[in-house]
Amino acid sequence: MSALKVTSPIPNNLKESAISADMLKEKKMRKACVDFEAIILQQMITTMRKSVPKGGLFESSYANETWQSMQDEELTKNIAAGGGIGLGEALYKELTGQTRSSTKE
Repeated sequence: MSALKVTSPIPNNLKESAISADMLKEKKMRKACVDFEAIILQQMITTMRKSVPKGGLFESSYANETWQSMQDEELTKNIAAGGGIGLGEALYKELTGQTRSSTKE
């Protein structure tokens, strides 16, 4: 019978572990900032849509409004993921303190 070899998921080098934890934290922070920008953009588009008079080729219905809301949500996620209006990046720099260190130099 062969012995099972158990490998540890813990890296051998603690520095590698700390670096990967920092990278994971940075990645999560960036995603949170992009998601926040998408929410702000969606609010802007929703407000802009409300300012446009209703009417046109299709009747306004609950289903149409739901579909439009879902389409706007995906649109704003794609805009924010592509760089958006810069709000996500500015928020990330502010939260990580990069703006302070760059202005001191």
